[in-house]
Amino acid sequence: MKRLILFVTIALGLFKQAYAQQDKYVKAMESAIAKVNFMASKDDLLQSASQFERIGGAEANEWLPNYWSAYTYSIMAYKEQDAAKKDAFLDKADAFFEKALKQQPDNDELMVLQAQLAGARLAVDPQNRWQKYGDIYQTALDKATAKNAENPRIYYLQGQSLLYKPEQYGGGKKVACPLLQKAAEKFATFKATTRIHPNWGAEETKYAMKQCAGQ
Repeated sequence: MKRLILFVTIALGLFKQAYAQQDKYVKAMESAIAKVNFMASKDDLLQSASQFERIGGAEANEWLPNYWSAYTYSIMAYKEQDAAKKDAFLDKADAFFEKALKQQPDNDELMVLQAQLAGARLAVDPQNRWQKYGDIYQTALDKATAKNAENPRIYYLQGQSLLYKPEQYGGGKKVACPLLQKAAEKFATFKATTRIHPNWGAEETKYAMKQCAGQ
């Protein structure tokens, strides 16, 4: 009986320790994610990216710190004006993306993220990069759609890309806005797996939809 009590006591202690560690991880991730959006300052984004990297170093089996690191650097690239600095941020994003991909090789969110990164690379020099990164972008979104057609970020990226593409090249509001509307509808019912799983795109979709409405 004494051995059983000792075993139960040790097991409960280990469980509490694991729960406390997981809770600490989630709270740290939530704190960093809260600062990641297109309206955030470069300093806030850099702070979050550094925090994700530290968390990833402590939680080597978790893929989400690498995912969010890559996504954060992609936003920083879009906010940067200098082409070389854009690519430098995207080099960092690619490195974290590859780490996450090794951990989650068949995850639709990473397929969407790959499209996000390809789109950012393309935006640096559209004239010379459209063929390479345009193909990566579309292939990644096609794979994501086949894997999980309910992911609203697929349709946000498609619509957002077409919204700023000239009509003579297949873009414009006429083709973009239905996709953005579809994204908005799917965001309305979307629920992230946890509080720290990918959940971006809803506000960006609302902003793009305002342009569809002529605002």
